[in-house]
Amino acid sequence: MQHSKVFARPDLDRYFASYVGMEGGNPKAPVWICDRSPACSEPLVAPLQPRMAPPAWDAVFRHQYREDMGKWFGHQCMARIMAAARAEALRVRLGDNDWEQYYRRHLYSPRGAEFRLSLFPLPAHVDGRTTWSKAFRGQPELIPQSRYLDLCRHGERFRFLAKTRARWRPKVVICLSHRHADEYIEAFSLGGLASEEHALQPADQVRRLRLFTKDGTTWIICPAIGGSAGMTSQVQLDAFGKFLGMRLAESDFKHCAELDAVDDGAPARAERLPERCETRRLPAEAGGSRPVERVRPMFPANEPARAGNCESLV
Repeated sequence: MQHSKVFARPDLDRYFASYVGMEGGNPKAPVWICDRSPACSEPLVAPLQPRMAPPAWDAVFRHQYREDMGKWFGHQCMARIMAAARAEALRVRLGDNDWEQYYRRHLYSPRGAEFRLSLFPLPAHVDGRTTWSKAFRGQPELIPQSRYLDLCRHGERFRFLAKTRARWRPKVVICLSHRHADEYIEAFSLGGLASEEHALQPADQVRRLRLFTKDGTTWIICPAIGGSAGMTSQVQLDAFGKFLGMRLAESDFKHCAELDAVDDGAPARAERLPERCETRRLPAEAGGSRPVERVRPMFPANEPARAGNCESLV
């Protein structure tokens, strides 16, 4: 990959201390969703211009990428989580197609309920074929990759994340993948805080969650989306969304109290539920030294559990 010039460390530091490499949405939202690195990002072109305004999936974006959105598996799974969180917060029954309507209309919207960010601004893998050293050949501040990571950790990138979180104070920050737990803890200065462990078990498999709380924000370090040890099935995603929704309020979803129909389908009619489902504690020996919490299955025992992987929109 050819670059127009060699970028100095201070220039890169200023550039990274911005919303570069983030999917975006609404930074004022109650829910933040944090990845380690973005799947793709803007090319490095001189002069480097920090992105001081957050991007979002606005009407222009949705129109431009309407054909591609059906292929974005990870974002579809996140829409399932947020649709289930919405249903729990509003105390309405989760409809079979709510996730699709939420995905097409509301996910990462400028005034929506979530904001998608990343710890590091550049993709960890450029295109699956090009090595990091080849992609950033001629950029001494980015090679080796560890030098770039150190710049983000000890430069302005992590400080920008901490300041932005302190400014907007989201209720929940979802941190995807236990594999990167140490980096999430470092970026948000969670070291030294006691954590709680919870267990989601809507079906046979258990998914562990690790929670930290500070200054009115709860961080939930959870399994990645996809993979054998991740959250992939509809049952798991719905259960995690329900767990998330218990920490949110009706007012967090006032922009989508009613879900619009997609592709001329029938609009979703909200069915109120009588009361909030309870959670119960597992004994400490079930999950190690800390007590864990199991979320009850989302559906009554006489209803079949919905299983299977997230299917793409067609």
